[in-house]
Amino acid sequence: MSTHRLGSRRYKSFRLPVFLVLAWLIISLQVGISSTALAASDRATAPNPPQDVTRAGVSVVRLLLSYTGTDSTGPEANTHILCTGLGVLVRSQLKSNNPDQYENWVLTDGTLVNTESKATCMPSTPAATLSQVSIYTSSLYNAQQIIKFDVKASDITVHCPADAKSCVDGPTLFSFASGRQEPQPFIDLATGQGKTATDGGQSHALILARSDGSLNGLQASAAGSVQQDTYVNQLVQYRTPTARPQDDKNLEMGTPLVNQAGEMVGLHSAHNGVLAAATLQPFLDATLPKINNPSVVSPVYDNWKKGMDAYYQQMLNTAHTDFKNAFVANGKFQAAQQMALAGTGPSVQLSRAGGTPTPPPANGFSIPGMSFTYWLFALLAIVVVVVVLVLLWFWRRRIRQQRRLDSELADAEQRATIEAQRIRLAEMEAAQSKGGASQTGPLPAQPAVLKTGPLGSHALHCPRCGERVTAEDNFCTYCQQPLIATDSGSIARSQVASSASPNGGAYGSAAQASPPRSTGEQTTVVPARAIAEQPTIVPGRSIAEQPTVDMPVGSEQTTKLDPDKTVPYAVRQLSGRRPGIVASALSNPGIKRKYKPNEDSLFAMQGLISGSQKPPMFGLFVVADGMGGHANGEDASRTAIQAVVNYMLPKLVGQGLLQDESYARLMAEGAQEANLAVHQHNMQQNGDMGTTITAALVVDSTAYVVNVGDSRTYLYRPASGLRKITTDHSVVASLVDAGIIKPDDIYTHPKRNQIYRSLGEKPVIEVDSFKEVLQPGDKLLLCSDGLWDMVRDPKIEAVVRNPDPDPAIVSEGLIKAALDGGGEDNVSVIVVHITEPVETTGMPRTQLIAKPDSVQMPHLQ
Repeated sequence: MSTHRLGSRRYKSFRLPVFLVLAWLIISLQVGISSTALAASDRATAPNPPQDVTRAGVSVVRLLLSYTGTDSTGPEANTHILCTGLGVLVRSQLKSNNPDQYENWVLTDGTLVNTESKATCMPSTPAATLSQVSIYTSSLYNAQQIIKFDVKASDITVHCPADAKSCVDGPTLFSFASGRQEPQPFIDLATGQGKTATDGGQSHALILARSDGSLNGLQASAAGSVQQDTYVNQLVQYRTPTARPQDDKNLEMGTPLVNQAGEMVGLHSAHNGVLAAATLQPFLDATLPKINNPSVVSPVYDNWKKGMDAYYQQMLNTAHTDFKNAFVANGKFQAAQQMALAGTGPSVQLSRAGGTPTPPPANGFSIPGMSFTYWLFALLAIVVVVVVLVLLWFWRRRIRQQRRLDSELADAEQRATIEAQRIRLAEMEAAQSKGGASQTGPLPAQPAVLKTGPLGSHALHCPRCGERVTAEDNFCTYCQQPLIATDSGSIARSQVASSASPNGGAYGSAAQASPPRSTGEQTTVVPARAIAEQPTIVPGRSIAEQPTVDMPVGSEQTTKLDPDKTVPYAVRQLSGRRPGIVASALSNPGIKRKYKPNEDSLFAMQGLISGSQKPPMFGLFVVADGMGGHANGEDASRTAIQAVVNYMLPKLVGQGLLQDESYARLMAEGAQEANLAVHQHNMQQNGDMGTTITAALVVDSTAYVVNVGDSRTYLYRPASGLRKITTDHSVVASLVDAGIIKPDDIYTHPKRNQIYRSLGEKPVIEVDSFKEVLQPGDKLLLCSDGLWDMVRDPKIEAVVRNPDPDPAIVSEGLIKAALDGGGEDNVSVIVVHITEPVETTGMPRTQLIAKPDSVQMPHLQ
């Protein structure tokens, strides 16, 4: 999650880690300087690198073969098949028909490179066509970057021995081209070897392994679901030349066998064991192009070979010149550069005859007992200290700027609060002046949205959603908010719902009994209570038996219900009937964070609440978006979900039906438990992780929603469209509420990723609670900011409007929309579809839809 929390705790704790890092750097550099100086003084007596691995390791290559499956009935049909193995460069010379390119020949096992429409590198040998060969050089060739050559199958001619029945049964030769500046080193075959590649235990296999010398985790081949990028990322780690016994059972196809002089004595074959040099030499002589002029041979090979001979004869000056020439011929061949520096530095020099170390001549820069390397590391230490100090200065400056911005935000919020109170008092005074002496108490404490104009004009706005309404409207056509005509000629929200709207909403009975009066007075639209606070009308009871409504102190009394009116469908709450719940949960790490841990976590579960002959269905849905960097955000979101599950599920499944207000309290307590769990984890680990949370509990036709942070819950109703239920606890949301910025500015404002409330900051957190009455056809959408920050609400509504009853289709569409919008953050969605009433008899007690792998389900009695 790209969200930043506002607080002072990290301001106090950053100094200690910075100074610890600085101290660690200075100590490490001091130890490095001492050890390097000691190593430099003993360079003349240090052992030489093994000649076999060093000389031959630059010529060993890793091969990646790409095949396309063609078997229409097999499991590999139309799949991308990848195989890997080893090969060795045996020739590099200028092309006779193109003197600007070198032709480089690779010797390997025929099982790997097969042009006979079969992927023989796979155990099942499926029917497949070779499409591409990639040649990777070893890390000894170049440790700083991956050098590879990609060759299309159409550009490759595969050669095998003339007497071979099939190329699969023996060695294979193929070539690839490189530029004039990229001649390659190649290996020599040992002479005088017999039909076997054994020489009294003096030879061994030369593999390309990981930097630790192991082959653990290496897949020889892959097909089907394995993604190419994942396989290649794994493959390039295995490029370090490493010696292994020649009878090792885990040798890859095409592994060369070399002697102590770095000459090849054999090749490991999948079908024929070891192919000795005496068997390979006639094949190479018959296939490789003839050398009529020595100048066409790769200068890298020629200088590398002469340099290695001189180096191991202690002729270091000659070796230095040869290695330098090899590096000049191919600037990517860093092995030559490294060998040119090895043993020939200014601290210790060996004579051409080799053997006797002589100290370098004194000069004005040198001080007795201190080498050039020592001074180089000392200079590096000074540079590092300066860089750290500069970074520390910038960090402290950033903190001061952040504090100033926080102060400005607090001032803006305070001004917004004062302005809201001023508007509220002005409204109360205006209402009291119109109501005259009949006004017995103050108006409801909620702020009003005021628009004035002649009665009958279209300049009025709904106080709930802001859409335009007229003085003749009995309800808002957008959000179904009931409107009534007051005694003063103004329009207000209805306080009691008693008749059905054409779109399934609720009207006030007074709205139909008393249409707006055109008295020429100013028209005022004022807010009333939300639909969650409207009374529940129970079918089958008389008007006198209906439950009463608890009104706020000082509010106007509601009118009597009209027995001739029809009870609204949404308000009846489907008493005696059980609406169905269908849900889908989906998460994606996003495009820019696909290689990092997904800090979002989801939980979705539905089941039956015991304690009734016809138990109602419930659904518990949670979206948590963690923050903290690395795996801390993931830990925070999963810790929060685990706490919610542990606290709520036993009470939902085991305790039976609860009162309406008990469910709302249960949700708020569950959020508090999640906050406490994350906070305690921070205290134990001295951490600073946190998470947002939005959760919904659906019981029958009521949704109980809680929210902390900027993860959102929406309600979509076909008649009225998409509406956001929750309120973002973010800086930009506060600025919008205060009128400082416009709603569309939240997507571009520099503080759009800062929130001021999240789980884990303190032991007790303020939780926002909401209650929504649902009806069949409604859809709840719970999502992290990775969705709404990438996709605007109209686009979200267009996707959610999909009439397909499967919520998985909607979930996939929302994820795709977020990725198409940029995919800058983890994106997670839960879509809950309220269906027509269903029969719950025989349903499973609980049905788990989605949960994080680490979350454990509690034991439910």
